[in-house]
Amino acid sequence: MRGLVWFMALAAGLLSGPASAELTYSSYLVDVGESDGLVLHGNLTGSEVDNLVVFADGGETRDRRMAMYAFDGTTWNLAHAADVPDDVIFVDMLESADRDRLLMFRRDHVDWLNPDGWTRTTLVSAPSVYNVPPLDVPQVGIVRDVNGDALGDLVLADFDGYWVWLQDETPNADWIGPVKLKATPTAIARFRSASYRPREIYELDHDGDGRNDLGFWEDEQFLVYRSNDASFDTDHVELELPIEFISDDITISIGVGNRDESDAERVTLYDVGDYNGDDVGDLVATTLTINGFLDQSTRYDFYFGERVDGGTRFAKAPATAIESDGIQGPFETGDFDNDGRQDFAMASIEIGIGKIIAALLTGSVRFDVEFYVMRDNGYPEEPNVTKPIRFRFSLRSGSLLSGYWLDTGDLTGDGLTDLLVPVEGAIEVYAGTGDDKLFRDRPTAIPVDFPDTTMPGGVTIADLNDDGRDDIVMRFPPTEEDEPNRIGVVLSR
Repeated sequence: MRGLVWFMALAAGLLSGPASAELTYSSYLVDVGESDGLVLHGNLTGSEVDNLVVFADGGETRDRRMAMYAFDGTTWNLAHAADVPDDVIFVDMLESADRDRLLMFRRDHVDWLNPDGWTRTTLVSAPSVYNVPPLDVPQVGIVRDVNGDALGDLVLADFDGYWVWLQDETPNADWIGPVKLKATPTAIARFRSASYRPREIYELDHDGDGRNDLGFWEDEQFLVYRSNDASFDTDHVELELPIEFISDDITISIGVGNRDESDAERVTLYDVGDYNGDDVGDLVATTLTINGFLDQSTRYDFYFGERVDGGTRFAKAPATAIESDGIQGPFETGDFDNDGRQDFAMASIEIGIGKIIAALLTGSVRFDVEFYVMRDNGYPEEPNVTKPIRFRFSLRSGSLLSGYWLDTGDLTGDGLTDLLVPVEGAIEVYAGTGDDKLFRDRPTAIPVDFPDTTMPGGVTIADLNDDGRDDIVMRFPPTEEDEPNRIGVVLSR
C-alpha cells in the first residue's frame, strides 16, 4: 500500500512539475485608433519597458501618422502623436547603449527622431536605391550587427553595393565608415520603370579569424568581403560553390504546368552560415522539383564547409537534407535546443485538387509547421515535431485575411526555445525541453482577453522589459466597422 501511495505521489509530482508551472505574465489591450500599419518597439525615452511606435498607412490620401505609447506600470498611454513627414521613405529601430533610436530614412540621409523635442537629426548620409516615399510607412532592415560585437551597425543598399557603417562601442560616438562593398542589385525592367532588389547579405567566418565576413551571390559567383581590424576589405575573394543556382530570391511557388513547359528542377540559394556548430560556414540550397500539374516536392540540401588553406571550402555533396512532397517554406531557423547547432522549422502543405476545392469552399487553408532537430551532423527524415496552423483568405482577392499564428520564443527565461500557440482566451506555452522532443507535451496557459483574429504578420516576440523573458505584441483589426484598431501586449512581470 505504501508503494502504491509513493507511486501516486511521484506521478502527481511529474504531472504538476515544470510543465505546468505558472508563467507570470499580464495582458493589456491598447486602443490605437486608426493606426493600422507597422508596429515597432524600442526604449526611446529611457523607460524600463520599451515604447511601442504604431504607424497608420496613408493610402491614397497620404495621411501617414505615427503614435508612441509608453507603459506606466499599469497601462499603456499615448505619449506622442504626429504626422510622418512626406519625405520619409522607410523606418527602422536602432538599439544603442544609452537608449534606442527610431530611424527615419529620407533620400540620401538616415535621420533619427530625438524624443527631446521630436526633431530629426541626420545620423549618416549616402546615396541609395531607396528614393521614392511609398503610400505606407514600411520598415527596411538597415540595422544589422555585421561584425558580431552585439552592436547594431548600418547597411544601406546602393545601386552598386552596400554602404556599411559600424557602431562605435562608445555611446553617441561617431560611426566608423562607411565602406562600400560591391554587390550589384537585381533589376526588373518595366515599360516605364524599373525596380531593384538588393542582394542578400550572408555572414560567415571565411578565414577563421573569429570575425564575421560578408558574402554576396552575384549570379554565378559568391563574393566574400573579409573583416579587418577597422571594418571590411573593399576587395573581395571568391568562394567556390558546389552547385549552380538560378536565384537567391526565396519564394514559395506552385507548379501548375507540366515538365515540358518549364524546368523540372529549380535550384535556389537559401543561406550560407554555420549550421553544424563547428564555426565554419555551410551552404544551404533549395530544390523545387515539378513533375506535373500540382505535383511537386521541395528539398533543402546542406553542404557543410571545412577550413582549407586559411579559407572555407564547401563539400561537393550535401551531408544531409530535408525533403517533403508539396510545398515547403522556411518558418524559422534557430538553435531551439541550445546545443550550438541550427534547427529548422518549415511550413509545409501538400497541394491537390481536393485540398483546393476544400479551401475554396471554406475560405481557409491548413499548413503544418514541422520542426527538424540537427543531431550528429544531420537532420531526420521525418520531423521531430509537427504542429498545424490554419489561415483564412479572401475568396475574392486570394490575400490572407487572418488566422491563428504559431511562434517561438523564450518565455520561461531558461535559454531554451518555447512554442507559443494561441487558443480561445489564452496563449499556450509549450516549454522547451533541450532534447529531440523540443517542447513539453503539455502547455502552460497565459490567460488573455484578446480578439480571436490577428492581423496577418501582426505578431512580434521580443523582450520588452529586458528581464530575460520574451514578451508578445499582437495587432488586431476592428471586428466591426466603427471599432478602432487595437494592440495586445503580453508582458512578463
